[in-house]
Amino acid sequence: MTAISRNSDGYAWGDSFLSRIDPRVKIAGFAGLLLVNLLGGSYLVSGVIAVAMALLMIAGRIPYRRQLLMISFPASFAIFTIISQTVFMGGEVFASLGPFDLHLQGLFNGLFISLRIIAGGLIVVVLGVTTPINRLCQALRWFKAPATFIEITQLTYRYLFDIHGEFSRMRDAQQVRLGWSSARAGLASSRLLGGSLFLRVYDRGLRSSEAMRCRGSGPVVNGALPRPGKLDILAGSGAAIFISALVMLAVGVAA
Repeated sequence: MTAISRNSDGYAWGDSFLSRIDPRVKIAGFAGLLLVNLLGGSYLVSGVIAVAMALLMIAGRIPYRRQLLMISFPASFAIFTIISQTVFMGGEVFASLGPFDLHLQGLFNGLFISLRIIAGGLIVVVLGVTTPINRLCQALRWFKAPATFIEITQLTYRYLFDIHGEFSRMRDAQQVRLGWSSARAGLASSRLLGGSLFLRVYDRGLRSSEAMRCRGSGPVVNGALPRPGKLDILAGSGAAIFISALVMLAVGVAA
């Protein structure tokens, strides 16, 4: 989620209706959707959630092209799940691929699990893209999340910027010195880049932590969230109705 927020921080601070919704409402609503997606046990429930999140991204004019990169990581797990379930789960064999038998029941089960993964990934993407990290931490504090967890979240977010900045500078320096002029040179440069990046970011993180302690930094999030407005009440009511409809749909399918 931190990477999502970093790539679309300008949108999160924008004037879109999704960005203006209270983060407490969004966390509660998306947590309910994740729970229904996990326990729904139906293609239809996960499919409806995935379509609803995609429509929400389009309606909110979220820069979805960049966010597709964020979905690629859970999508890779979804593809692996389909392949592994089709090969190893068992059931009726519908085809053979060399020494491996492909099972129809495993294919359907893999598709169901992958649909759950994609739906859950879209939920997290919408939450991360539309909520700045500081407002997200304020909402977590309102929900009585442990102070240590909030502090770790903030530090991780800061260190990701350090890692990205150091990586860009070191890679540019290597390219100027022709460190990526060939595949062999690129392999050697990548090994050097990985080791040096870890050491430099670790040292920079220690210095940043000492500076923050000297300034009295702690796990308490500065600022407070305003009272929910009409948009927040409307969004919360809509989320509650949608989640209730999904629960009834899941119960109806199970019956």
